[in-house]
Amino acid sequence: MKTYVVIALITVLCIGFVAGRMTTPSDRTSTPTPSVTPVQPEQVSETPPQSATTSASIATSTVPMSPTTTSQLTPSTTPATPPTVTIKPTPTPSTPTPRGLQTMAWIYPSEPGCNAQNEYQDGRKIQVLKPEFFTVNGGTLTMFDASNSGCNGYTPTFVANLKKYSEAQYVTVSSASAADMDIFLANALSDSTDIDTLVSFVVDNDLTGIELDFEDFGGWNQNSYANFRMFVESLGSKLHSNNKKLMIDGPAIANQIEQGWFVWRYEDFINLPVDYIVIMAYDYQFDHGTGVPVAPLDWMREVITWISAKYPKAKLVVGIPSYGYEGALGKRPYIRTYDQLKSKPGFATATRDESSGEMTWQSGKQVYFYQDSESLRQKIAVVQELGITSISVWHLGGNQWY
Repeated sequence: MKTYVVIALITVLCIGFVAGRMTTPSDRTSTPTPSVTPVQPEQVSETPPQSATTSASIATSTVPMSPTTTSQLTPSTTPATPPTVTIKPTPTPSTPTPRGLQTMAWIYPSEPGCNAQNEYQDGRKIQVLKPEFFTVNGGTLTMFDASNSGCNGYTPTFVANLKKYSEAQYVTVSSASAADMDIFLANALSDSTDIDTLVSFVVDNDLTGIELDFEDFGGWNQNSYANFRMFVESLGSKLHSNNKKLMIDGPAIANQIEQGWFVWRYEDFINLPVDYIVIMAYDYQFDHGTGVPVAPLDWMREVITWISAKYPKAKLVVGIPSYGYEGALGKRPYIRTYDQLKSKPGFATATRDESSGEMTWQSGKQVYFYQDSESLRQKIAVVQELGITSISVWHLGGNQWY
């Protein structure tokens, strides 16, 4: 009898201790972000859908980018047993390896993209590398370097390495805010300082050219659009006079309804000094809500068909996602890399979504999507069947490859 009493007392004390520990928040990790990154509002905007994949929108997500950790629920004197995570092997792709393709890839200047340099050196065929060395922050052109980026910022050594592993290199200049872009364009068009800075940078570092990744397209007005086109004309002309190139990124538009969301018109760029336009054929889930794919295949077909009827195919590049999403039903999803998602509950139960080729699963109210080699190959097959020969993958660092 005394034995049972002692056991009961010990049990009560242990339950009290565990209950006390469980009042401590368990998710304390956060993503390190460059100090120059503009802060975006958390609420879902009532303006037309925006792209979610600029460095600014990734870095300022209020939900941690890195996998969360769980507080220990045992006394500190007791060794903690780490949870067992079952990693499902990536299935062998059934879609053939793409041939005759020019592959480009973006390099993000912080976590979760810090493994990018290891990835482009591992033997995969990437002809064009696109590091994001500049961003527009509060209307000011700012460089990412060792002082303000978690990784992949500009250094002469990094540039030399990029050249070693690629045939061409474009410096990405990002802007995630229409308001910031408006300030920047007004200043850049009033004098030549910013244009001279960008042109001199690629000339001095002997790089191929500049890529403008100015997003928040739904927030552009007619004045924004007119200024952007004037900036493109000035920058492109100066780059071309120095034997350098200009690439710009545009929104995914699948039909007349979606065209109505934007002032952007692809046909308006035919006579401007632009070498490539990248169609950002992803973020379908960000636009339409948690629970749908990142980029459905039929939607991609509609996007490519609509745009290629208005702009020369030879100068089009289709952006495809290597990333995934995590989100609660009824709420905005958040971008996640494969490496972040593989530790999430239920990962081993993922099945293939036929409409997109992507892997997906649900755990409680959380819905997850990620890309693997097969989903990437299926998207590339759509691009090639419609006569486009160049893709750009967002992004290197923590994601699967085809």
